[in-house]
Amino acid sequence: MLGSKSDRKRVSPAKNHGLSRAEKVAIPFIIIIAIWALWSFTQAPTQASTTLQVAYSSTGSPTQSGGAPDFTLPIVGPGGLTGQTLTLSSLRGKVVLLEFMEPWCPHCQNMAPVLDGLDAQYRVGNVTFVSVAGPWNGASASDAASFIHHYGTNWTYVYDSSGTVFASYGVNSTPTFFVIGKDGAIASSFQGEQPASTLASAISAAATS
Repeated sequence: MLGSKSDRKRVSPAKNHGLSRAEKVAIPFIIIIAIWALWSFTQAPTQASTTLQVAYSSTGSPTQSGGAPDFTLPIVGPGGLTGQTLTLSSLRGKVVLLEFMEPWCPHCQNMAPVLDGLDAQYRVGNVTFVSVAGPWNGASASDAASFIHHYGTNWTYVYDSSGTVFASYGVNSTPTFFVIGKDGAIASSFQGEQPASTLASAISAAATS
């Protein structure tokens, strides 16, 4: 027989172990924040390269204050090979800014207007600019000529068809710059894109030494 109502055990309703309303509202925001954080991490900027890697078989590695390896190479103008040559040692007594470049190197292209401004600044002094164009990835003298024509540069370009001069200077990236003093010794060197002020300081220091 059933007991009285007071004898019956009270059965508590089952506890709800689900998420609360606040938790349900917060979860989408947490997911959105996590996705945003992951995207921000993957989009974080990396340090941009300022050089193009090239691979010539190095036969030397000139050091600062060491003699700059001499060379004789054909001169390139906006119309192509000129039939003339330039010998580096013929410039002894002048400060030389020697650039190693590839015509299709984007960093060399970026430096063209920088060097053009510096050339105009130092042209009246005892300073001369020489750019050595290399054959990396099939770059030809015609490519160098197109570069000169496009950027309207006025200093001397020579073409190193075999990459021999690149190798003798230990150049493995472009652009690479050497500032050569009036005595023919290497005063300073730089790899990659450079501010005009950096190169100007090096040229001026070599000119007054």
